[in-house]
Amino acid sequence: MSSNAEQSILMICLFFSLIVTLFYLIVSYSSFKKKWNRYINIGLFLILFTLLSIMGEAYRKMEESRQYEVLLPLPMWVIWCIVGLSCVLLICETVIWYRQRGKNLSRRSVKQAIDTLPDAICYFAPSGVVKLCNLQMHRLFRSLAQSDMQTFGELQKALDDCDTKSGIIRLSDVRQTYLFPNGKVWRYSQTKVKVSDGVVYTEVIFSHVTELYEKHLKLKEQTRQLEKISRDLKVLSDNVITMTKEKELLSAKTRLHDQMSAGIIAIRQILQQEKMTEETAGAVRMFQKAVSTIKNDNEYPLERGELAEFLRDADTIGVKVELNGELPQQQEQHRVFLIAMRECLTNSVRHADATKLTIDIQEDDNYFSIRITNNGEPPESKVMPKGGLLNLYNHITNLGGTLEIQSNPVFALTVTVPKSKEGTE
Repeated sequence: MSSNAEQSILMICLFFSLIVTLFYLIVSYSSFKKKWNRYINIGLFLILFTLLSIMGEAYRKMEESRQYEVLLPLPMWVIWCIVGLSCVLLICETVIWYRQRGKNLSRRSVKQAIDTLPDAICYFAPSGVVKLCNLQMHRLFRSLAQSDMQTFGELQKALDDCDTKSGIIRLSDVRQTYLFPNGKVWRYSQTKVKVSDGVVYTEVIFSHVTELYEKHLKLKEQTRQLEKISRDLKVLSDNVITMTKEKELLSAKTRLHDQMSAGIIAIRQILQQEKMTEETAGAVRMFQKAVSTIKNDNEYPLERGELAEFLRDADTIGVKVELNGELPQQQEQHRVFLIAMRECLTNSVRHADATKLTIDIQEDDNYFSIRITNNGEPPESKVMPKGGLLNLYNHITNLGGTLEIQSNPVFALTVTVPKSKEGTE
């Protein structure tokens, strides 16, 4: 009973509503919308498609003047209401989609997001097929294998063959870092990712670590320079010890020379005056002591050990050494103890007028210790490390040891150093 114009307008409205419904149905499948929204679009599409098909067939038969059996005994106003409600629903959905088009999370937006990442990232399905991969990963794999990546196995093979085929250098097997021809360094890592539906994917990431690698190279270079400086400082320290010893020997020889000169002058006076005064008697005693020192020094001229040299030097300057225990066999600990003994020998003669040095060396499972005292005058104030003692303190701290100085009632220097690992194994 409707007019041709009304029928045409109705069919056009149905057709465009069906097209819009189909568009939103596709959009709902390509985005992460809720399922009820997808079901509404499916139901609406089926209703409009069925209605359009039935009405199109009915109008075609009516135009051919054939008899048509009514399948939808509905008045036109009901059909118009259905179409109107569909249009209202589609308009509302269009408004919502327009407002949220930049906020909706879709598969395309996820792909665009990971493509903007500076690192290379890829996800593989349990079968090993690429599920999601960004542009950076495609670029790196093309550098590795000169082809497009399809499976996880291809990536593993390309990494194993990178040194021979692509010119890419594997810097470290432990850290899994690779140096590419353009000078950039990438670190490879892979983990298993389990999603909500229980499927386990393999996540592969190449992290850009060029800056860290360059800093690591600079750190290694600085370490080499520090090692060289440490060796130079050790040589300098050894030279300081040698110079100190030579200075002590020179001082002792000067003292012996003065004593012998005084003794010779005293003997000459005795011979001229044919009598001995208290002054000349003291000079003669000093002369005898100097001669005795030279005699003792000549008794072991071939003995070249550091401990023997220390004992000879002490005897030369008139200091008796009482040594209890044995020096450590470990080189660094042995060297530090000798430095401590020589420093105490020098200071005891220079500041305390000591004639005897007592050295006690002990050892336990983890440490060596040495305690040095003298029979000279105790210090008037607390002794602070400076000069030779400060140099000794630096040597001790480098070994992880401790230095303790006792000023009263008698001077005592105690050094404790740990055993080296080689010595404890």
